[in-house]
Amino acid sequence: MRDGYYAGSSARTFWIVAAGERVGLVRAYDCGPLFDLRIRPDMRGRGIGAATLDWLTGYLFTELPHITRIEGQTRRDNHAMRKVFRGGGYVREAHYREAWPGSDGTVHDSVGYAILRRDWYAGTTTQPAWDE
Repeated sequence: MRDGYYAGSSARTFWIVAAGERVGLVRAYDCGPLFDLRIRPDMRGRGIGAATLDWLTGYLFTELPHITRIEGQTRRDNHAMRKVFRGGGYVREAHYREAWPGSDGTVHDSVGYAILRRDWYAGTTTQPAWDE
C-alpha cells in the first residue's frame, strides 16, 4: 500500500478484535474527520460495528482535540450500518446518488453521516438545517 495509507500523520488504523480473533479493521484518515470500518461478513450482526464506532468516536475526539466533526458513509441499502450510525449519535447529512460502485457492476446510492464534537460531549444530536 501507499506510504501513510494505514499509518502516518493523516491516517490511523486499528484491528477490530473479538474473542481474541481479528474480525475487522477500522481506518481513520484525513486524520480524524473520515473513517472506513470493515467487519468480516461472518461476524456481522453481533454489535461489533456499534462498539467499534463508539470506541473510534471517543478515541478521535479525545486524541485529536482539533477536529470538530467525524464523517462516514455507507451504501443506502446497508440498513445495519445506517442503524449503527444513528445509534452512535451520528446524523444523516448527505445522500449521494449512484456514488458507490458494487462488485457486480451495480451503482448504489451512498449516505453520509457525521457527528459533531459538541453533540458527542453533550449527548445530543443537531439536525442539519435543510434550507432549500
